[in-house]
Amino acid sequence: MNNNEILEGIKKAFKLSVDKLDNHYMFYLDEMVTPKLITLFYWILLFAFITKGLGDIFLEGDFWRGLVWVVGGSLASRVACEMVVILFRINENLNEINEKTSENDPLSSSSFEKDYYKH
Repeated sequence: MNNNEILEGIKKAFKLSVDKLDNHYMFYLDEMVTPKLITLFYWILLFAFITKGLGDIFLEGDFWRGLVWVVGGSLASRVACEMVVILFRINENLNEINEKTSENDPLSSSSFEKDYYKH
């Protein structure tokens, strides 16, 4: 890659970010940010539990307690983060079902209600 290609990639990424701001991306709660943050939070927890476990094994000499921290902490953080992500996926699926049924239902709400609840 040369410098022009890199610069064009940066310009495209910046333009997409500005377009999202122009569409009031941050002012409405149409798109969920928390599932993206949960992934980062999971990696931080994983790092913390592995560091704690290795510290117990090598610094304190307690192999079993360190193993419990590494394995147990990793599994517990994974399960907890997956539970939160599942809640958001259920919400997404319910929104999709709602959109499909409201499009096909001739007795659905008026256009005023659809426009009002759009944002």
